[in-house]
Amino acid sequence: MADYRGKRRDDSSKSGKGRGRGYDRGHGKGSDRRGGRLGFPSRDRQGQGRQGDKPKNKRPHHGEFRSEDPNEPVIPAGVIADDLDREARKALSTLSGSNQEIVARHLVAAGQMLEVDPEVAYQHAQAAVKRAGRVDVVREAAALTAYASGRYEEALREVRAVRRMRGDDSLRAIEADCERGLGRSEKAIEIVEAIDLASLSLEDQVEIVLVSAGARADLGQLEYSLMVVERALEALPENSPDFLRRRLMLLQVERLRDLGKVAEADAVEAAMPEEPDVMEIVDLDAILDADTDTLRTDLRGTEQALCAEFDTALLDLDGVTFHGERVQDGGPAALTEALDAGMKLGFMTNNASRSPQEVAEKLTSMGYEAQADQVMTAATDLMIDLKEKLPAGATVLVVGSPSLAGLVEDNGFVAVTDAQGHVDAVVQGYGPNVDWALLSEAAYAINAGAQYFATNLDATLPTERGFALGNGALVAAVTRATSKRPISAGKPRPEIFLRTAEMMKAEKPIAVGDRLDTDIAGAINARMASLHVLSGVNSARDVIRAPKGRRPSFVGIDVGALNEVHPRPLHHKDGTWTCGVSQPVKIGRGGVIQILDIELADDGDPVTLALDTYRALIAAAWDYSDERRGVRCPELRVVPNDDPAGTVTMSNRIVVEEADDTAPSEVPVEDEAVNGDTHDE
Repeated sequence: MADYRGKRRDDSSKSGKGRGRGYDRGHGKGSDRRGGRLGFPSRDRQGQGRQGDKPKNKRPHHGEFRSEDPNEPVIPAGVIADDLDREARKALSTLSGSNQEIVARHLVAAGQMLEVDPEVAYQHAQAAVKRAGRVDVVREAAALTAYASGRYEEALREVRAVRRMRGDDSLRAIEADCERGLGRSEKAIEIVEAIDLASLSLEDQVEIVLVSAGARADLGQLEYSLMVVERALEALPENSPDFLRRRLMLLQVERLRDLGKVAEADAVEAAMPEEPDVMEIVDLDAILDADTDTLRTDLRGTEQALCAEFDTALLDLDGVTFHGERVQDGGPAALTEALDAGMKLGFMTNNASRSPQEVAEKLTSMGYEAQADQVMTAATDLMIDLKEKLPAGATVLVVGSPSLAGLVEDNGFVAVTDAQGHVDAVVQGYGPNVDWALLSEAAYAINAGAQYFATNLDATLPTERGFALGNGALVAAVTRATSKRPISAGKPRPEIFLRTAEMMKAEKPIAVGDRLDTDIAGAINARMASLHVLSGVNSARDVIRAPKGRRPSFVGIDVGALNEVHPRPLHHKDGTWTCGVSQPVKIGRGGVIQILDIELADDGDPVTLALDTYRALIAAAWDYSDERRGVRCPELRVVPNDDPAGTVTMSNRIVVEEADDTAPSEVPVEDEAVNGDTHDE
């Protein structure tokens, strides 16, 4: 059977004598094992099985397989699951018997076709992903075939998925080379420079050198590229395998010829070790359980971006679109993208200090597209209630901003600012002019029999300096003095949500907010989908601990989440939760969070999580809290899925002992001596 290992982009001389190897996972310090492509067949060139393989007792399936799904490629006769590496088969062991066999055969077919027809290999890998997308070797096969078929963006996504599933630094060479394939050689060099070579096997260090040298050549830095390779050759230990030395020398020959140094290239080629005939050994860590059950969570998922799933977004203001007088970073661009996708935007706020026109003008000044007829304030909402409870021409003591007083007048009532005469009702809303004297006038009127209304009961108001006193805090003072609670408008009452949706002629709206007690609770009261964003009041930790009645349908970092697909959290039979490209999460005894079996201590130290891992944690925490006590959760910082800081590893949760003498030698890629401009072409 052929050796199914793909060629590196810079792994062979122009004469075609070079041969690449597959990208296996790094095996950690002290290991220099070679590996075939994970999930693909690993046989020597004579077609014999790997040393130590035992014959299977049961008869393997040899016949052609055709799925009922017309999009699934046919598995040819003769492609058998037993040709898959033992450790890769072990990774598939959590699948059902028939599905396990089919997935294994798809992986074997992908390996066989990788160099013959990368497109067919890609189709087989995608079929395996559809059947077993939570198994890391399957996702690695997807990454490798996407890479081999030139789908570099997709390969990058799959590489990151594999890395999150494993919690390690897998496939860095593939990642960097994909950046090269996308014309981003500078980015490839950045990736290379950020790699901790001491954590890689010697073979993987050579992979990184090859990519680094190739990226330098892409930028026209041929001398620099040659120097990187020659320094790596000098650093190779004397007892290094010949195939590693040969691979570096192949690229050295190519660079020498590129530079016109033909005689030197011939001399290096003559001294090159013979191409070895070696067996491939795969070394895998524990694999995630791929089987899922029917357990569901309140956190939902979509097959398309929210801006396509819902026709209208009902957006909160403070903490979502801006912070006091500071615009939310990326907010205008995100909402413009949602508008371009066909989504309508409505704005609703509990802040009663501005009229809808003033709100629209503020939004427009910050770069948003907004008109007054898209804005519903708590004061506007309250006017509808006043008309139902008070006769036209009633006297209303206004405790709030001038715009609130104007709104009261516009709706047919008489607005006053003291309780000297008869007062039918008191309306209290936020306003920077509200002071002790005005609050006292409200108390006088209420104690004299006036009805009491409030635009909202928000205790705090987000500003660019932090959280200021909100209308609810001032209402509390009047309530304490009068023993009367107001009739409140705004969120979390369902009416403001339903009225805003009606105003926008929405058929399938989604509410977007930063507060669980108003934005999310109100959406639930209105039986409306909701998106919680982390740009305002309530934190990720608050969402993790949210009780029923305050749990959002979707979560995101900011309003850009409207333009994203939201993967659905999945519960696995081993008790873990996953979501999209997340790491596996479960809640252990005592409510302790475990991510990839790493416990997160509730010790005050913040933990950085990728967005999808945060979603998986939400599902796990809500499930646990519904059955038991609350979850012990540290402070969390949530970052986009492509931010490597979001991967939880042992190294960033515990102190790692210093490396010992058994660690592999480091092959220099680019150090301080070769980073200066003097080396650039």
